[in-house]
Amino acid sequence: MPAVSSPLSPIELLLKYDKPVPRYTSYPTAAAFSTAVGEQQMRAQLAQARDAPLSLYVHVPFCHHACWYCGCNRITTQLGSKVVEPFLATLAQELELITSVMPARPQLAQLHWGGGTPNYLNAEEQRQLWQLISEHFDLEPDLEASIEVNPDFFSLEEAQHLRGLGFNRISFGIQDANLEVQKAVNRVVSAEQMRNAMHWMREANFESVNVDLICGLPLQTPERFEATMKLVRELRPERISLFSFAYLPEILPMQRKINPDELPSQRQRISMLDNANRLLTSHGYDAIGMDHYALSEDTLAIAAREGQLHRNFQGYTTGGELDLLGVGPTAISQFTHLFSQNKRELKEWRAAIEAGELPVERGLEVNDPDVLERRALIKQVMCHFFVEVDRGRFSSEWVDFQELAKDGLVELQSNGDLGEVTVTTEGRWLIRTIAAVFDPQQRKQASGSRLV
Repeated sequence: MPAVSSPLSPIELLLKYDKPVPRYTSYPTAAAFSTAVGEQQMRAQLAQARDAPLSLYVHVPFCHHACWYCGCNRITTQLGSKVVEPFLATLAQELELITSVMPARPQLAQLHWGGGTPNYLNAEEQRQLWQLISEHFDLEPDLEASIEVNPDFFSLEEAQHLRGLGFNRISFGIQDANLEVQKAVNRVVSAEQMRNAMHWMREANFESVNVDLICGLPLQTPERFEATMKLVRELRPERISLFSFAYLPEILPMQRKINPDELPSQRQRISMLDNANRLLTSHGYDAIGMDHYALSEDTLAIAAREGQLHRNFQGYTTGGELDLLGVGPTAISQFTHLFSQNKRELKEWRAAIEAGELPVERGLEVNDPDVLERRALIKQVMCHFFVEVDRGRFSSEWVDFQELAKDGLVELQSNGDLGEVTVTTEGRWLIRTIAAVFDPQQRKQASGSRLV
C-alpha cells in the first residue's frame, strides 16, 4: 500500500500532530515507575547469574553553575572537594553493596560518566573514581569508555589525563555558539574555547568526540543557528546530538528564568532543524534514529546500517542488549525485566547506602509478554525507521498507520498476514508520534514534545 503524498508542509504536519509523547528511551517509560518496586527487586536482579558484560553509568551530580535549560539532576556548588570527597566515599559503598550481591565479579563492556559535570572532579578525584570502578569490575580490553565534560574549564592537560585513565570517547556541549543565546540560558562558553577543547581532544587521541546542540533556545534564529552549524562543521566531531528544547517551567523550576517571549516559533524551530539536517547529511553525516548524527565511518553509523542499533536511557548505543547498571543519585538501571532508579536527593541516596541498603527510590517490573513485544516494536521504529507487524494482532494499530500514511509519514506494504511500515523522510520529524502507535498508555504517560 503506497503512501499518499501529504499536501501539508513540515510545519503544518508538526502543528497537526503537536501533542506530547515520550522520547522512548525506554518502554514502558520512566513515568510508569513506582515506589512499589524497590531494593528487594533490585537485589534479586543483581543476584542472577549472567554470561554477558554490563554497561555502567556513573552519575556525577555537581555543577559549578546552573544552565537554565537543563533538566538533569544536578547540584550547583562551588565547594569542590568538600562535596566530592564524601560523594566518592559513598559511591565506593554503593559499588561494594552492588557487587557483594552479584554471584561473580562482573565485567564491563561500556562505561559512561554523566551528570551534572563529571569534570567537576579534579584529576586526582577522577583517578580515584576510575580506580573504584576497576576494583569492583573487570574492564574488557576493548572497553568503550565515555565521559561528558564542560569545555569552559577544560584543558590539554585534562584531555591527556582522561585519555590516560582509559577514556576513549568524550562529549561536550555547544548548545548554541551565539553569545546572546548563551546569555539567555546562563551558559557562556566562547567559540574559541570550544575550538581549543576540540583541538586538545584530538591531540589527546580520543577515538570519538560528540557535541551536543539544542534547537529552540531563547533568542535563537535560523541565521544564528546557521553560524553555530558552521562552527560544528569546522570542528567535525564524529557524533552530534541535536536536541529540541522542551520548555517545561511547571516541571523544571530553573526554566522559569527563561523569558518565554524570547523562544523561537515552531516555524523557526523546524527551519533550524531542517537546515541542520541538510547541512550535516550533505557533509558526511548519517542521520541516526532520532536526534543523532554520526560520520558514515563511525561505529554508530555502521551499527545503524547493519541493523544493530539499540536505544536506552543513554540514547542510541552500539552496546546491543547489554544490561545497564546506574550508580549515583537518580541513576537508572535497565534490565530486560526490571527498571530501577536511585534516590534523587544526595542526602537520601547517602543515607540509604550508609544504612546498608541499595538506594532504590522507584522502578518497574516488566514481565507481560504484550509489553515486551511492544517494546521491541517501538525500538525497531526508533532505531531503524522500519517495523514488521502482525496485521491481525495489531489491527487497530494498522488502522492508525493507514492514517499516518495519508499524511506521508509512513509507507505501508502488505505481505500476507504481515504488514511492513517504513518511515518516510517526512515521518522522521515525527518518529515519536509513529512509535507511539504501539503505546496504548502514551496519552496518560507522555512528557515533552512530539517535535524531534
